[in-house]
Amino acid sequence: MTIRCMTTAMLVVGMLGVAGAEDWPTYRHDNQRSGVTAEELNPAGLSKAWVHTPAYPPQPAWSGPAKWDSYAGIVGLRSMRNYDPVFHAIVAEGAVYFGSSAEDCVVSLDAATGNVRWVFVTGGPVRIAPSWERGNLYFGSDDGYAYCIKASDGALVWKYSPAPEQRLIPNDGKMIPLWPVRTGVLVDSGKAYFGAALLPWEAAYLCAVDAATGVPEGSGLYCKTMNNVTMEGAMLASPAKLYMPQGRSAPMVFDRETGGHLGNLEGGGGVFALLTPDMQIAHGPGNKTGWITLSNADTRDKIATVSLGNAMVVTETRSFVLKDTELLALERATGQTLWRTETNHPYTLILAGNVLFAGGGNAVAAFDTQDGRCMATLAVEGLAHGLAAANGALYVSTDTGAVYCFR
Repeated sequence: MTIRCMTTAMLVVGMLGVAGAEDWPTYRHDNQRSGVTAEELNPAGLSKAWVHTPAYPPQPAWSGPAKWDSYAGIVGLRSMRNYDPVFHAIVAEGAVYFGSSAEDCVVSLDAATGNVRWVFVTGGPVRIAPSWERGNLYFGSDDGYAYCIKASDGALVWKYSPAPEQRLIPNDGKMIPLWPVRTGVLVDSGKAYFGAALLPWEAAYLCAVDAATGVPEGSGLYCKTMNNVTMEGAMLASPAKLYMPQGRSAPMVFDRETGGHLGNLEGGGGVFALLTPDMQIAHGPGNKTGWITLSNADTRDKIATVSLGNAMVVTETRSFVLKDTELLALERATGQTLWRTETNHPYTLILAGNVLFAGGGNAVAAFDTQDGRCMATLAVEGLAHGLAAANGALYVSTDTGAVYCFR
């Protein structure tokens, strides 16, 4: 079955109800970066509630891939480090939070009105969305520090840098240390995990600190130094392991308790990654023309590859794969294609209840998980690389810097 969804007109109708409302407290909802929430949103009932437009658009750490590989004759290379094209938003307890790579800060908005609640300024760009945990926000900055601040008013609780010195180098028109924190800060079970690294020929740091104090001392806490690695993109966690994207190289795997390096995943680089409910790991978009590799998260053995995949969401029984020109549903047990739908919304994908939301150019499209039917489109300005669904609303971040709320 092929169903087209090409319109970009926004549907402006009333909200028809919210089931199972919940927060979206970290990048892609949870520490597995699943992009999945049980909350039900009726896409036909969503209309634009507010738009926050900052003074400056995002300033990504990397400008993107080369235009072509002349040696291999390949045009349309995939970006391996496209983790900050927008101001990715999280939502918790009635507030929206995002980090700014342009104004070197974290911003808090009122979720109901879009009004600014407070701004916390750092010494460098904040490229990965904050993580909310027990009334605190945790995030990293290009200034080389991991931060914990109060979600209520932005008051500093602690900040920590693993580097013994803060040598500065020019980067994107700013002076930053050789150890920016571009992994985000992952918080779980009273510990905050992050990496600080930039150049593979310089030292890199993997840290597990006490979430309350920022101190790397105690059981399961550490600050490990390593070489010949990079650490870029939001890290993931299973109960026993940490998974660290590296940009152009395949993600690394670490023992969560000790910080010991357990090896790298198979496949190519990229900063898209998620852990499935049964602890498989998908990552990509590979290299050159792009693919997503699916591996056993414990053994690191490769299970399958998905060609030309940009993003995925995975449930217990189904995988939904977003490509440049189509969205398809696969039965996980058999690999059978259940449906495929043409779409020009290739940038990001999330699942809210029984509805898939895909980000595209100047629009977000909603699809029924049962048959791929396009249910609605919502108009925005710019490329919609960031999506979050929480408490009866859909939040969209675009490369203009704007954050939209549809309710």
